[in-house]
Amino acid sequence: MSAWNSVLKMGLKLPFSRVDKERYLRRVFKHRVRSEEEMRRIIDEKPSVLFSEEEIGEVTVKEIRKHALMVTILSTLCALPPDGWLMWFLIVVDFIQFQIFVFIILQKMLYLYGCRDLFEKTEGDQTSMERMLLIISVVMIGKHQAVRLAKSAFGMAIKQVIQRFAVRLMTRMVILNALRQLAKWFGIVLTKEMVISSLEIIVPVICAVISGLISLWLFMPMVKRLHSHLVELSREGKDPVESALEMEAEPA
Repeated sequence: MSAWNSVLKMGLKLPFSRVDKERYLRRVFKHRVRSEEEMRRIIDEKPSVLFSEEEIGEVTVKEIRKHALMVTILSTLCALPPDGWLMWFLIVVDFIQFQIFVFIILQKMLYLYGCRDLFEKTEGDQTSMERMLLIISVVMIGKHQAVRLAKSAFGMAIKQVIQRFAVRLMTRMVILNALRQLAKWFGIVLTKEMVISSLEIIVPVICAVISGLISLWLFMPMVKRLHSHLVELSREGKDPVESALEMEAEPA
Protein backbone atom coordinates (compact mmCIF):
# COMPACT_ATOMS: atom_id res chain seq x y z
CA MET A 1 0.00 0.00 0.00
CA SER A 2 2.90 2.35 0.74
CA ALA A 3 4.32 1.75 -2.74
CA TRP A 4 0.89 2.26 -4.32
CA ASN A 5 0.41 5.60 -2.48
CA SER A 6 3.87 6.65 -3.65
CA VAL A 7 2.83 6.05 -7.27
CA LEU A 8 -0.29 8.17 -6.80
CA LYS A 9 1.69 10.96 -5.14
CA MET A 10 4.17 11.02 -8.03
CA GLY A 11 1.24 11.41 -10.41
CA LEU A 12 -0.10 14.34 -8.42
CA LYS A 13 3.25 16.10 -8.68
CA LEU A 14 2.90 16.37 -12.46
CA PRO A 15 1.91 19.98 -13.34
CA PHE A 16 -0.88 18.99 -15.75
CA SER A 17 -2.57 16.79 -13.13
CA ARG A 18 -3.45 19.82 -11.00
CA VAL A 19 -6.55 21.93 -11.53
CA ASP A 20 -6.47 25.62 -10.63
CA LYS A 21 -9.74 26.23 -8.78
CA GLU A 22 -10.31 29.84 -9.80
CA ARG A 23 -9.34 29.35 -13.43
CA TYR A 24 -11.52 26.26 -13.72
CA LEU A 25 -14.63 27.80 -12.14
CA ARG A 26 -14.23 30.93 -14.26
CA ARG A 27 -14.12 28.84 -17.41
CA VAL A 28 -17.13 26.69 -16.48
CA PHE A 29 -19.41 29.48 -15.25
CA LYS A 30 -18.30 32.45 -17.38
CA HIS A 31 -21.45 32.27 -19.52
CA ARG A 32 -23.75 31.63 -16.56
CA VAL A 33 -22.97 34.63 -14.34
CA ARG A 34 -23.94 38.26 -14.90
CA SER A 35 -21.14 40.06 -13.09
CA GLU A 36 -17.68 39.76 -11.59
CA GLU A 37 -19.26 39.97 -8.16
CA GLU A 38 -21.25 36.81 -8.80
CA MET A 39 -18.13 35.09 -10.11
CA ARG A 40 -16.24 36.03 -6.95
CA ARG A 41 -19.00 34.56 -4.81
CA ILE A 42 -18.76 31.26 -6.69
CA ILE A 43 -14.98 31.14 -6.27
CA ASP A 44 -14.79 32.36 -2.67
CA GLU A 45 -17.82 30.44 -1.41
CA LYS A 46 -19.25 27.74 -3.67
CA PRO A 47 -21.28 27.42 -6.91
CA SER A 48 -24.42 26.39 -5.02
CA VAL A 49 -24.84 29.94 -3.68
CA LEU A 50 -26.04 30.93 -7.18
CA PHE A 51 -26.93 27.70 -8.96
CA SER A 52 -29.33 24.88 -8.20
CA GLU A 53 -28.38 21.26 -7.59
CA GLU A 54 -29.70 20.40 -11.07
CA GLU A 55 -27.54 23.05 -12.77
CA ILE A 56 -24.38 21.96 -10.95
CA GLY A 57 -25.25 18.34 -11.71
CA GLU A 58 -25.56 19.18 -15.41
CA VAL A 59 -22.07 20.70 -15.44
CA THR A 60 -20.69 17.72 -13.51
CA VAL A 61 -22.17 15.14 -15.86
CA LYS A 62 -20.66 16.97 -18.86
CA GLU A 63 -17.25 16.91 -17.19
CA ILE A 64 -17.57 13.20 -16.36
CA ARG A 65 -18.54 12.31 -19.92
CA LYS A 66 -15.71 14.40 -21.39
CA HIS A 67 -13.05 12.81 -19.20
CA ALA A 68 -14.48 9.31 -19.63
CA LEU A 69 -14.25 9.76 -23.42
CA MET A 70 -10.65 10.97 -23.17
CA VAL A 71 -9.66 8.06 -20.92
CA THR A 72 -11.25 5.59 -23.34
CA ILE A 73 -9.62 7.08 -26.45
CA LEU A 74 -6.15 7.29 -24.91
CA SER A 75 -6.38 3.77 -23.54
CA THR A 76 -7.42 2.53 -26.98
CA LEU A 77 -4.52 4.32 -28.68
CA CYS A 78 -2.04 2.99 -26.11
CA ALA A 79 -3.12 -0.57 -26.92
CA LEU A 80 -2.62 -0.30 -30.68
CA PRO A 81 1.15 -0.90 -31.04
CA PRO A 82 2.21 -4.54 -31.50
CA ASP A 83 4.33 -6.58 -29.11
CA GLY A 84 7.77 -5.35 -28.16
CA TRP A 85 9.37 -2.73 -25.94
CA LEU A 86 6.94 -0.07 -27.16
CA MET A 87 4.02 -2.18 -25.93
CA TRP A 88 5.41 -2.34 -22.38
CA PHE A 89 6.18 1.38 -22.39
CA LEU A 90 2.61 2.19 -23.41
CA ILE A 91 1.20 -0.13 -20.75
CA VAL A 92 2.85 2.19 -18.21
CA VAL A 93 1.62 5.27 -20.08
CA ASP A 94 -1.92 3.87 -20.10
CA PHE A 95 -1.82 3.27 -16.36
CA ILE A 96 -0.49 6.77 -15.65
CA GLN A 97 -2.97 8.56 -17.92
CA PHE A 98 -5.84 6.71 -16.24
CA GLN A 99 -4.71 7.85 -12.79
CA ILE A 100 -4.15 11.43 -13.95
CA PHE A 101 -7.69 11.67 -15.30
CA VAL A 102 -8.97 10.33 -11.98
CA PHE A 103 -7.03 13.10 -10.21
CA ILE A 104 -8.33 15.78 -12.58
CA ILE A 105 -12.01 14.82 -12.45
CA LEU A 106 -11.78 14.47 -8.67
CA GLN A 107 -10.52 18.03 -8.29
CA LYS A 108 -13.09 19.47 -10.68
CA MET A 109 -15.99 17.71 -8.96
CA LEU A 110 -14.81 18.82 -5.52
CA TYR A 111 -14.63 22.44 -6.68
CA LEU A 112 -18.07 22.24 -8.28
CA TYR A 113 -19.49 21.09 -4.95
CA GLY A 114 -17.82 23.72 -2.80
CA CYS A 115 -14.53 22.24 -1.63
CA ARG A 116 -11.84 24.80 -0.86
CA ASP A 117 -8.69 24.97 -2.98
CA LEU A 118 -6.94 21.63 -2.51
CA PHE A 119 -3.51 23.18 -3.03
CA GLU A 120 -3.77 26.16 -0.73
CA LYS A 121 -1.27 26.25 2.10
CA THR A 122 -2.97 25.66 5.44
CA GLU A 123 -0.83 25.39 8.56
CA GLY A 124 -1.40 22.22 10.54
CA ASP A 125 -3.76 20.74 7.96
CA GLN A 126 -3.38 17.73 5.70
CA THR A 127 -1.45 18.24 2.51
CA SER A 128 -3.38 18.44 -0.77
CA MET A 129 -2.07 15.01 -1.76
CA GLU A 130 -3.22 13.42 1.48
CA ARG A 131 -6.69 14.96 1.12
CA MET A 132 -7.06 13.73 -2.44
CA LEU A 133 -5.71 10.26 -1.73
CA LEU A 134 -8.10 10.00 1.20
CA ILE A 135 -11.12 10.74 -0.98
CA ILE A 136 -9.91 8.43 -3.75
CA SER A 137 -9.33 5.51 -1.38
CA VAL A 138 -12.39 5.95 0.84
CA VAL A 139 -15.06 7.29 -1.52
CA MET A 140 -14.10 6.49 -5.11
CA ILE A 141 -12.54 3.07 -4.58
CA GLY A 142 -13.41 1.86 -1.08
CA LYS A 143 -11.73 2.22 2.28
CA HIS A 144 -10.76 -1.44 2.64
CA GLN A 145 -7.25 -2.03 1.33
CA ALA A 146 -8.08 -5.31 -0.41
CA VAL A 147 -10.96 -3.70 -2.31
CA ARG A 148 -8.82 -0.71 -3.13
CA LEU A 149 -6.07 -2.82 -4.64
CA ALA A 150 -8.53 -5.02 -6.54
CA LYS A 151 -10.26 -2.05 -8.14
CA SER A 152 -7.20 0.06 -8.90
CA ALA A 153 -3.73 -1.42 -9.43
CA PHE A 154 -4.88 -5.03 -9.68
CA GLY A 155 -7.79 -4.02 -11.90
CA MET A 156 -5.47 -2.26 -14.32
CA ALA A 157 -3.10 -5.24 -14.30
CA ILE A 158 -5.95 -7.62 -15.16
CA LYS A 159 -6.94 -5.27 -17.96
CA GLN A 160 -3.50 -5.61 -19.53
CA VAL A 161 -3.47 -9.40 -19.21
CA ILE A 162 -6.88 -9.67 -20.85
CA GLN A 163 -6.03 -7.20 -23.56
CA ARG A 164 -2.54 -8.41 -24.42
CA PHE A 165 -2.92 -12.16 -24.17
CA ALA A 166 -6.30 -13.77 -23.56
CA VAL A 167 -8.35 -11.55 -25.85
CA ARG A 168 -5.79 -11.69 -28.62
CA LEU A 169 -5.78 -15.48 -28.55
CA MET A 170 -9.59 -15.72 -28.57
CA THR A 171 -9.90 -13.03 -31.22
CA ARG A 172 -7.45 -14.79 -33.49
CA MET A 173 -9.46 -18.00 -33.25
CA VAL A 174 -12.80 -16.28 -33.89
CA ILE A 175 -11.54 -14.21 -36.81
CA LEU A 176 -9.69 -17.16 -38.31
CA ASN A 177 -12.86 -19.28 -38.32
CA ALA A 178 -14.91 -16.37 -39.68
CA LEU A 179 -12.46 -15.76 -42.52
CA ARG A 180 -12.44 -19.42 -43.42
CA GLN A 181 -16.23 -19.55 -43.48
CA LEU A 182 -16.49 -16.41 -45.63
CA ALA A 183 -13.88 -17.73 -48.01
CA LYS A 184 -15.78 -21.01 -48.33
CA TRP A 185 -19.05 -19.18 -49.16
CA PHE A 186 -17.41 -17.10 -51.89
CA GLY A 187 -15.21 -19.86 -53.23
CA ILE A 188 -12.00 -18.07 -52.26
CA VAL A 189 -8.88 -20.01 -51.35
CA LEU A 190 -7.13 -18.42 -48.38
CA THR A 191 -3.42 -18.96 -48.04
CA LYS A 192 -1.68 -19.04 -44.68
CA GLU A 193 0.04 -15.73 -45.50
CA MET A 194 -3.28 -14.04 -46.27
CA VAL A 195 -4.78 -15.18 -42.97
CA ILE A 196 -1.77 -14.02 -40.97
CA SER A 197 -1.77 -10.62 -42.68
CA SER A 198 -5.47 -10.16 -41.93
CA LEU A 199 -5.05 -11.15 -38.30
CA GLU A 200 -2.12 -8.75 -37.83
CA ILE A 201 -4.38 -5.86 -38.85
CA ILE A 202 -7.73 -6.81 -37.30
CA VAL A 203 -6.73 -8.35 -33.96
CA PRO A 204 -4.76 -5.36 -32.55
CA VAL A 205 -7.61 -3.00 -33.45
CA ILE A 206 -10.24 -5.15 -31.73
CA CYS A 207 -8.03 -5.59 -28.66
CA ALA A 208 -7.37 -1.85 -28.52
CA VAL A 209 -11.11 -1.13 -28.52
CA ILE A 210 -11.61 -3.70 -25.74
CA SER A 211 -8.79 -2.06 -23.77
CA GLY A 212 -10.53 1.31 -24.04
CA LEU A 213 -13.86 -0.17 -22.94
CA ILE A 214 -12.25 -1.82 -19.90
CA SER A 215 -10.75 1.54 -18.89
CA LEU A 216 -14.20 3.08 -19.22
CA TRP A 217 -15.64 0.26 -17.10
CA LEU A 218 -13.08 0.98 -14.36
CA PHE A 219 -13.44 4.78 -14.57
CA MET A 220 -17.19 5.35 -14.59
CA PRO A 221 -18.19 3.61 -11.32
CA MET A 222 -15.53 5.59 -9.45
CA VAL A 223 -16.70 9.00 -10.62
CA LYS A 224 -20.38 8.11 -10.30
CA ARG A 225 -19.80 7.01 -6.71
CA LEU A 226 -18.03 10.29 -5.98
CA HIS A 227 -20.79 12.31 -7.66
CA SER A 228 -23.52 10.68 -5.59
CA HIS A 229 -21.45 11.19 -2.44
CA LEU A 230 -20.89 14.90 -3.18
CA VAL A 231 -24.57 15.51 -3.93
CA GLU A 232 -25.49 13.94 -0.59
CA LEU A 233 -22.87 15.98 1.29
CA SER A 234 -23.99 19.18 -0.43
CA ARG A 235 -27.55 18.63 0.75
CA GLU A 236 -26.29 18.08 4.30
CA GLY A 237 -23.82 20.97 4.19
CA LYS A 238 -20.81 18.75 5.00
CA ASP A 239 -17.19 19.05 3.89
CA PRO A 240 -15.99 16.22 1.57
CA VAL A 241 -12.63 15.82 3.31
CA GLU A 242 -14.13 15.76 6.81
CA SER A 243 -16.70 13.22 5.63
CA ALA A 244 -13.97 11.00 4.15
CA LEU A 245 -12.10 11.14 7.47
CA GLU A 246 -15.25 10.00 9.29
CA MET A 247 -15.76 7.16 6.80
CA GLU A 248 -12.17 6.03 7.22
CA ALA A 249 -12.56 5.99 11.00
CA GLU A 250 -15.72 3.86 10.88
CA PRO A 251 -15.24 0.21 11.95
CA ALA A 252 -15.39 -2.42 9.22
